[in-house]
Amino acid sequence: MIPALWSLSVVATVLAWVVARHRPEHRPIAFLLGYGLATDAVRELIGAKVLRPARAELAGAPFTGWVRIAFHVESALFVGWMTGVAALAVFIFGRRRPWGVLAIYVVAVGVLAAGYPTFRGELLGKAYLALQLAALCVSIGCLLRWFASREPAKVHHVATGLIIITELSMLAGPYRYGVFTTWDLAQSMLIALYVTIVPVQGVAIWRRTP
Repeated sequence: MIPALWSLSVVATVLAWVVARHRPEHRPIAFLLGYGLATDAVRELIGAKVLRPARAELAGAPFTGWVRIAFHVESALFVGWMTGVAALAVFIFGRRRPWGVLAIYVVAVGVLAAGYPTFRGELLGKAYLALQLAALCVSIGCLLRWFASREPAKVHHVATGLIIITELSMLAGPYRYGVFTTWDLAQSMLIALYVTIVPVQGVAIWRRTP
């Protein structure tokens, strides 16, 4: 993960929690950004210390033992972000508790783990794409429903919309050319998200300041 992305992620998360102090409706955005920051760090650690050395040693053979567990944890954290985006859209735009989204997440993670080593490489990438599409369908559906309600946009609506737009752009980038080989492109898109969401939250804080 490049330093600029780490820095912007930290700034966006901190600002989100500052906004949430005065606007409780912004807390789900703060939780999601915090989740993204924390899990990126954990996934990077798992990849550097466990998965990449194991791949080099096993030369393509399936993971076993603790290495396989680490792989499933990393996968669950990755899927957790797209699930979080869908849950955020359901909560912010759909005004519903996202228990159904979370239940689907548990089932999806269980299927991917139980289906290993079938779900790895190209097939795992296709499974991630299917989950991304499902999350986007839910998110965009909730967004369109909110648009139809003509409710005035507030900072939590704008922030959630920016996150959904970023996830949609992933289809034209990493998921089109290969989620495992174009992470640099994904990082560029995340930088664009933070560059836009930071000033949105900054303006909300400034307007709150006497």
